[in-house]
Amino acid sequence: MRGELACFFRGLQHVVAFVCGLAVLVLLLIALASSTWLDSEGFQQGLWFYCVRQGFEGPLPPLIPERVGCHTEPYKVYILVTGALCAAALLLDFMATFLLGIALCMKKIDRKIKLYKMAKSLFFIALLSAVSGLTLFAVQFSLEYRQWGRRSFEFGWAFGMAWGAVVFLFGTLLLLCCDQETDNVYYAAKSSLDDS
Repeated sequence: MRGELACFFRGLQHVVAFVCGLAVLVLLLIALASSTWLDSEGFQQGLWFYCVRQGFEGPLPPLIPERVGCHTEPYKVYILVTGALCAAALLLDFMATFLLGIALCMKKIDRKIKLYKMAKSLFFIALLSAVSGLTLFAVQFSLEYRQWGRRSFEFGWAFGMAWGAVVFLFGTLLLLCCDQETDNVYYAAKSSLDDS
């Protein structure tokens, strides 16, 4: 009974990691598509476009023409780099979640373990990519904050959702890294192959 319970929780651990991987996909998709990474009353800056509302009072950031509506003219390199790093994290998370889903359905333990290890590596690279992009965005914006001409700019909800995706990515990676049973089986199988 005790072994069955341990096996159930090990399987559940991988299912929870899979669900966390799916949550990362949803959060990053919403964050990447949003225009609310930086927010001020009447002005919103996203990774791919910015929006100016009718009746916006106050100076716009440098190099932004005073046109009402949403425009796709990226004007800061760090915003594009952040977008590229977050898009890379999204793609890597998709591939890792896909591999994890395949591994959950596999019967052969050696292939299952290889897929878990590949997914773990992809989740790790996705985490590094997302953290690098979000840190770059926050640091660069804080360095040029005074040039933007207003003191009421703040990070928007999409920026927060991207950090939420990072938390889920970290949780997914933690769940996969704490799986000692998979590592023990892998090394036992590898050493038995080496001995023969």
